[in-house]
Amino acid sequence: MKLLGVLLLCCQTITCIGQSNIDVQHYLLNVGLSKDSKKINLNESIDIHLAQPTSTLSLDLMGPQKDKGGMKVISVSAPYQYLSWRQTAEQVHIDLPDQLQRGDIQLFIQLSGEPSDGLVIGVNKYGDPTVFADNWPNRARYWYACNDHPSDKATYDFIVEAPEDMSVVANGSLLSKTPKTDRNALEWAFRMEEPISTKVAVIGAATLVTKELGVVNGVPITASVYPLDSIKGFSTFRVAPVILSFFSNIIGEYPFSNLNNVQSTTRYGGMENAGCIFYDEKALNADIRSTHLVAHEIAHQWFGNTVTESDWPHLWLSEGFATYLTNVYIQYSEGEIAFLAQMAQDRKKVIRFHESFKNPLVDSLTTNLNLLLNPNAYQKGAWILHMLRHEMGDSAFFLGLRDYYARYKFRNANSLDFFREMQLHTPKDLTHFRAQWVYREGHPILKEVSQGTEVLVLKQTQQELFSFPLEINFKDPLGNIEQVEVFVKDREVSVLVPQGMRGKQWEYVLDPTVRLLFEVRD
Repeated sequence: MKLLGVLLLCCQTITCIGQSNIDVQHYLLNVGLSKDSKKINLNESIDIHLAQPTSTLSLDLMGPQKDKGGMKVISVSAPYQYLSWRQTAEQVHIDLPDQLQRGDIQLFIQLSGEPSDGLVIGVNKYGDPTVFADNWPNRARYWYACNDHPSDKATYDFIVEAPEDMSVVANGSLLSKTPKTDRNALEWAFRMEEPISTKVAVIGAATLVTKELGVVNGVPITASVYPLDSIKGFSTFRVAPVILSFFSNIIGEYPFSNLNNVQSTTRYGGMENAGCIFYDEKALNADIRSTHLVAHEIAHQWFGNTVTESDWPHLWLSEGFATYLTNVYIQYSEGEIAFLAQMAQDRKKVIRFHESFKNPLVDSLTTNLNLLLNPNAYQKGAWILHMLRHEMGDSAFFLGLRDYYARYKFRNANSLDFFREMQLHTPKDLTHFRAQWVYREGHPILKEVSQGTEVLVLKQTQQELFSFPLEINFKDPLGNIEQVEVFVKDREVSVLVPQGMRGKQWEYVLDPTVRLLFEVRD
């Protein structure tokens, strides 16, 4: 969940296209942190597979800029040789000798500087020093050289030296803590063995207290919070084992070696970093909203982190999935009424947003990546899954979801990949469903044209027609209810009033069981 930071970045337009010739296999980031300076020293090792002959390798890196800081390249080398390179404002270009122009290569890059973004160095709400990586969408490049695109996933080693009174967190398992007594520091080593994208690969350092919350299927679940917030923080995160267990049962085995829930200084309400979720320091309120936030970020561990969208226009495969799975958890933990109320609330957000934003769910028109964090990706994405669930039936839908996850685990997928997998689990042709809900903007807008004693006439008033099943409840003055379902495909549809309602006064409710993304207008 990243909505809280959108307004901070709405004037910054960034485009990012993954480099198809580069496949980073592994990053080793050796970072030195200090309380007295925002400057960091970073020694980086990168294992890369070159898919085609490459004489000049370009990596994303934001260099020093006037009044903004940045990371300066000190040296670039390969085993037993230094390499020539040149640094521009946003990349480092490395000249590769003949023997390094194909296949698997290893590079070493030495960097120094003050990151202007990405690795946020400052203080928390109590004035204590903090360092937290904040990489989404493509801001890892602000602190280390990388191929900063979700399509390129790699494993990681992190070696972080920090002042001895600070705790360090990172993706993966903690391998060691080594005292550096001459510098009053500790060196922390973590290893992330599963491939993840740069947007969710992070480190953090702060004064933290950590508590184990439980173990689910061998996975330790912990919380790391500021000491002064320990009571409220640990109370907020105590639901994490239940949530992780629930998603493991309906989707598949939790994909990482551990899960740490970390209070942090972040621009987002929550950031789903793989196995090491960062939550905004003010978001831990030990209430129902906090629980929903925790559920959203844990759901991302499956969709977003493990199965990752192949490119930004398919962001709904991450945010829409996490939003809907949170609602499914509400259905499990709070009941059907709460679930339907949440879906109705999400539908209102989609309708309001569409008044000013007309792009389809798969959105290749919005080039500012931060502006993709909108109700289209979140709530409309969730609604497409909700309607697909009713189209397929519960058993087929959740089986399809599990198989989609299993097929693309630790890989990338796009919207067509998802629907191809779901199609395997239903005899219904999903082609039209996909075309009208995923690749077309808008939703049905219905208006009553007329009603008589035997017929109700409804009209689609939006420009392009949708086709969909519509449930209608008819109710008489005594409270008797009869339900009919019609298939709407034309501009106008005539609905026969149920026999038992004819000759009486009656009223009607469209979509009484909250199954359709639509709008009613007078």
